Amino acid sequence: MSVERAVRAELRQLGCSVQSDGSAALAVSLARQIDSARGAVAAAAAAGQLRAILGDLRAEAEKRPEQDVIDDLNARRARKRAAG
Repeated sequence: MSVERAVRAELRQLGCSVQSDGSAALAVSLARQIDSARGAVAAAAAAGQLRAILGDLRAEAEKRPEQDVIDDLNARRARKRAAG
């Protein structure tokens, strides 16, 4: 499995969106760099940064209250009502 695929899977589990979270997008970009790195030094540098970013994202995810499908639907309905 590629590093990028593993990172994307972890981000899904954490509930992080690559499209709306810059740190998640950066994590995927770093993972892609690791997968295509031609040297160990470049891969190691990217891996260190990736490890730190994923640690931050995990910590943020632990602070968020868990939501289920019903909570998500209610939030979407509230946003639609507020938008008009």
